[in-house]
Amino acid sequence: MAREWKWGVLFSGDNLTLAETIDFARMAEDAGAESLWTTELGRDAFVPLAGMAARCARARLGTGVAVFARPPALTEISAMSMAELTEGRFVLGLGTAPPAWNENWHGLPYRRPVRRMREYVEAIRLMWTASPASPIEYEGEIITIRDYRRVLAPPCAPPPVYLAAVQPAMLQLTGEVADGLLANLLNTPRYFTDIVHPNVDKGLARAGRTRADIELCSLKVCSVDRDRARARRRARGPIAFYSCLPYFDQVLDPAGFTREKLAIRDAWARADLAAMTDLVTDDMVDALVLAGTPDDVRGQLDRFEGLFETVLLYCPMPFIDREESLANHHAMIEAFAD
Repeated sequence: MAREWKWGVLFSGDNLTLAETIDFARMAEDAGAESLWTTELGRDAFVPLAGMAARCARARLGTGVAVFARPPALTEISAMSMAELTEGRFVLGLGTAPPAWNENWHGLPYRRPVRRMREYVEAIRLMWTASPASPIEYEGEIITIRDYRRVLAPPCAPPPVYLAAVQPAMLQLTGEVADGLLANLLNTPRYFTDIVHPNVDKGLARAGRTRADIELCSLKVCSVDRDRARARRRARGPIAFYSCLPYFDQVLDPAGFTREKLAIRDAWARADLAAMTDLVTDDMVDALVLAGTPDDVRGQLDRFEGLFETVLLYCPMPFIDREESLANHHAMIEAFAD
């Protein structure tokens, strides 16, 4: 690597036990990971972090991400509990999640997501100021809070808020209101130079802020194996899965993968998971993820020199079996160990 990256690990926990996830978190911290994150898929985003807090004493702990389908009051008290538990090492990462997940799983109409996220952040930050004697009111276009009182005084300073963003409007909101960006896990250098930086900078300018006021982090699928071919095969699953989400058009189309993307989505509509992964090309693996031997994946980050500050490594979920997941977590952490 041309530089020593500040690195962390994002745990999805898809096919690991919670105990194993916490063990890997400790292993990552011991190896030099600066931050540890959990996403909200098979588990909620907060409980695994509480387990990590009991074993990990130095690394930042963040939700990557908690979704805005959760009522603001529940996110506010969960975040403040984590900030207290970690003695200020907690980061509240927030994201929208795909439209269908909101509507089909949570019964939340997916409309005006950028406006909802702006109000969600504003409401949570205002709720941290409430007390039994000083309730707060929030009246937004989408979110309304009435007579909110914190029964307990805030035990510590509110945590920083990071936003997951892919598309221009959410990137601009991130620059305007957030303490950090969590760029999603399929990306290219061109995406950062042409989409991320200009839009984050627009948001920063609106708020009278500069790049020094925000941390740019990027998730990266990281598939590591001494057998290069096996590592690259393992990386095809997440490329196939996330290529089905329309907001990754911002990444895939400029990179020249429109035809491949449409074929993968057609296979997804047929529930043909094997075809989806077979349709992922070598060029897509080269462009979108970190995949190969330990030396390969460290070197592949050179293309992103200066484009973001912190890399968050993500085991290639889904569509790999449990033994592969265990092996990849070990190899990924060892590859980036200090």
